[in-house]
Amino acid sequence: MAPNLKPINRRALRRYGEFWRALALVGNALAEAEQLAAKASDAQSAGTEKQTAHWSAPTPDELRAAAKKAGRALHTMSSAAKKWEAELVSREWRR
Repeated sequence: MAPNLKPINRRALRRYGEFWRALALVGNALAEAEQLAAKASDAQSAGTEKQTAHWSAPTPDELRAAAKKAGRALHTMSSAAKKWEAELVSREWRR
């Protein structure tokens, strides 16, 4: 712990709690996305005629890869938030 840390700032502690709850909500949403990606298959689109559209849906593999990448990024952010918790609850947060 760095020697120049101030005592816990109540407002900063509240904001850190809000931040942590937001990370948890994103984690829950990612868990649901990973479950949906695991259930996705190309069979749903196999029966449809090939149409020329200006957009396309991601493949199941792309969905799974995106969900895993987002999960890793969330884990990295959560680890950093835990590492810097003392610093974050001791000072004002900038907007």
